[in-house]
Amino acid sequence: NLIPSLTAWENVALITEVASNPMSASEALALVGLGPRMDHFPSEMSGGEQQRVAIARAVINQPSLLLADEPTGNVDDAIGMRLIYLFEELNRMGTTVVIATHSEHLVETFRYPRLSIEDSEVIRRAG
Repeated sequence: NLIPSLTAWENVALITEVASNPMSASEALALVGLGPRMDHFPSEMSGGEQQRVAIARAVINQPSLLLADEPTGNVDDAIGMRLIYLFEELNRMGTTVVIATHSEHLVETFRYPRLSIEDSEVIRRAG
């Protein structure tokens, strides 16, 4: 959850207080397409924009593992694809990315191993 009394930039910058070697809050917000909205408060942002602020906060430290539960749930397809490309770039930089999503069409174009759950059965699908 975002802290309502802090701007998007301040919400993301909080992590720099405890993170080792983080990117800047401005850079993280730019990665998710919110550079121009960094001075806005959560109440001034859409649900999708708030979700992207949370994603910026999650990736600012370039973690070794990123668990993303429905990261594209509140965004349109264009922003969803941008986020998927961001996750792909983080993966190239060494982050293991695990995404749980119902939006198969957003991940079908990527050649990474996938697990699907169908009728309570886990099915591995090569990318």
